[in-house]
Amino acid sequence: MAQATPDYYKTLDVPRDADADQIKKAFRKLAREHHPDAGGDEAKFKEINEAYEVLSDEKKRNLYDQYGTANANQIPNGWPGGNMGDMFSGFGSWADILESIRSGEGAFGGFNFNGFGGQRGPQQGGCRSSCGSGCGGHGGPMKGQDMNVTLKLSFQEAFEGVEKRVTVRIPGKQDPVTLTVKVPAGAVDGGRLRYRGQGAPSTMGGEPGDLLVSFKLDPHPHFERDGADVIVNTPVTVAEAALGASVVVPAPDGTKIRVKVPAGTQDGTLLTVRGKGAAKVKGQGNGDLQVKVLVKVPTQMNDEQKQAMEAYLAATKEEVRTWL
Repeated sequence: MAQATPDYYKTLDVPRDADADQIKKAFRKLAREHHPDAGGDEAKFKEINEAYEVLSDEKKRNLYDQYGTANANQIPNGWPGGNMGDMFSGFGSWADILESIRSGEGAFGGFNFNGFGGQRGPQQGGCRSSCGSGCGGHGGPMKGQDMNVTLKLSFQEAFEGVEKRVTVRIPGKQDPVTLTVKVPAGAVDGGRLRYRGQGAPSTMGGEPGDLLVSFKLDPHPHFERDGADVIVNTPVTVAEAALGASVVVPAPDGTKIRVKVPAGTQDGTLLTVRGKGAAKVKGQGNGDLQVKVLVKVPTQMNDEQKQAMEAYLAATKEEVRTWL
């Protein structure tokens, strides 16, 4: 028995009417949480990627919503849905059917039965569907399977863009196929490129599937990516956070930037430097550099530091634990 297709909406924790932005935002959040490099569960990470691959692709999502699977090869030939109720859902109410009879169209006027197997009638030999994922629902040739390849990138390769050669083995082909992949500047973790017709050949006389090249970014010791924005973790002392300071931080383009830390800055505060992030793959310009302030509390102090902290404590009148 074939394994049931998982509920991709439940996997990404989004409603079934979620738009593309909601799906992308949910994927990014879960991918960061479950990424194996961050100590997450690899199996869960694969489930999240699979769900995003289907729901972020309009054609695959339409197939999944209609048939419960995005794999055209799993859709029985000529079956428009999963049960008799689905099969006749397009006819409307019984009142509509009776009205069709009165108008001379017959009970199921306007419905094309060619897709139910057996005799196809005068249109046999070609499917006029524009589904783009094979014509299993109409008895015509089906498109070959899409293939997925993961391409690992360093932080800098994704930031600047790079060309890389990818070698894949295509079912039915004796020799491996090598492609030059042009990674755009600003490529994001989980982003992908589609190479049409470079996937598995069809076994039904249809066109080949596509090759999907997904990007996986290696972690960087100082920088993190959030879309086109780049986050740089910046340690400051307790005194710098309390009194304010001017600190120099590295930017991902190799330059250094002086940033003002306002007096009273709290741990985890983000200070924004406009336009110093990664290029926007979709859109114009660059994202921002987000300077994340990390207040470093000393674990060891000399006598002078201890005296200064004790003097500060003695001079402090306000209560920070507000529940007391």
